[in-house]
Amino acid sequence: MTIPLQPLRKNLRTVTVKVGAETGTFLVDTAGGLSLFSPTFAKKVGCEPWGRITGFFMMGDRIDSPQCNDLRIEVAGLTLQAPVVAVLDIMASFSKDAEPLDGVLSLDVFAGQALTLDVGGNQLIVETPASLAERTRTMREGQARIGREVQGAALSVFTAARTPKGLAWFELDSGNGGTLLMSRHVAPTLGLDPQVEQPQPARFELVGGVPVEGNFHVKEMIIDGNLGMPFLSKWRVTLDLARSRVWFQPGSTVEIVPTAR
Repeated sequence: MTIPLQPLRKNLRTVTVKVGAETGTFLVDTAGGLSLFSPTFAKKVGCEPWGRITGFFMMGDRIDSPQCNDLRIEVAGLTLQAPVVAVLDIMASFSKDAEPLDGVLSLDVFAGQALTLDVGGNQLIVETPASLAERTRTMREGQARIGREVQGAALSVFTAARTPKGLAWFELDSGNGGTLLMSRHVAPTLGLDPQVEQPQPARFELVGGVPVEGNFHVKEMIIDGNLGMPFLSKWRVTLDLARSRVWFQPGSTVEIVPTAR
């Protein structure tokens, strides 16, 4: 099953999501952890937010949100279950002239499935067992960890990079349009100065022999690092969310415009 993706300001990708009779434009964010609705879209679909769920951004900022539960959403004809949806104003994270978004589609709604993200081909493929076996036969397998935050409701994927001290774990983030990020606590092991604010060039390999090269922003983070669209735009990435596995294959490189952090 192929879900077409639409470019948003070149760097990001969106999908059309249907809930009941309502449709909305959602950002595809593999590091979002938890899918979310804007307050306006939640009201349109009859969701009455309640309670509180709590998570943390990768820089350590805490975020609290009301929630909606047990929603059925449709994407390109595929029906997905969303046990927990956060309700937040996503546009608060964008510039005032940005195109409006109705929500975020994250990996949590694909729990237990296998996916291939092909940024260059503008598609997200939901794999069958047979297609997964065939696709990954010639790909490079990395090492993956599944992150389940927000009381187990969220889902994101980290992949391992070798350092002289051990493995560092980088989050795969299609919602990060223009940067590569590394934490201050990992930077020295990969040859970067943890005190320098300007982007620094780095080159290293993920487990599986997948090269990572580019200018990294070194930040105070609660994770080891984050590989945004400057990395994902060069690779097709297949994720087996049921078995915590990840594979990489060179893709059709697309232009990514660097952004400041």
